[in-house]
Amino acid sequence: MKRTFIIIASMVLSLFAFTSCNKDELEISKENVLGQWAEDYSGYPYFATEGYATYTFNAEGTVDIHFYDAFAGESDKHGTYTVAEDSGDGKDVLALYIEKSDYSDEYSEYYKIVKLTKNVMEWQRVGTTFSKGTVGSDFKCFVRRK
Repeated sequence: MKRTFIIIASMVLSLFAFTSCNKDELEISKENVLGQWAEDYSGYPYFATEGYATYTFNAEGTVDIHFYDAFAGESDKHGTYTVAEDSGDGKDVLALYIEKSDYSDEYSEYYKIVKLTKNVMEWQRVGTTFSKGTVGSDFKCFVRRK
């Protein structure tokens, strides 16, 4: 009986060793999004991309975006960004303010940062919910570039 108890207790304790809080998650802040992030949907095998975007978040609050589209080619956009812990659009919101280009007016985009680790960041457009059909438009997944 005592041996059975020890075995069961050991199994329960080992469960706690393998189950932990996600310590990889970072606080949503401007400092933690700094750097270059490239779109990567390898974790979403049902999504086939025809291009990609790379976002470079700079310390002074500017963002440089490089797009590649298999049909339209390459283009670059610039703007500013903020990371609000709590704003009128919700908690942990990334606001992008993209400068006017030759073909379009200035526009804004708002995304809730739903995941942020040292190497992965995921966004969900404010006012939308995740579904397979929204990957790449309302839902974006990035990996940090070195």
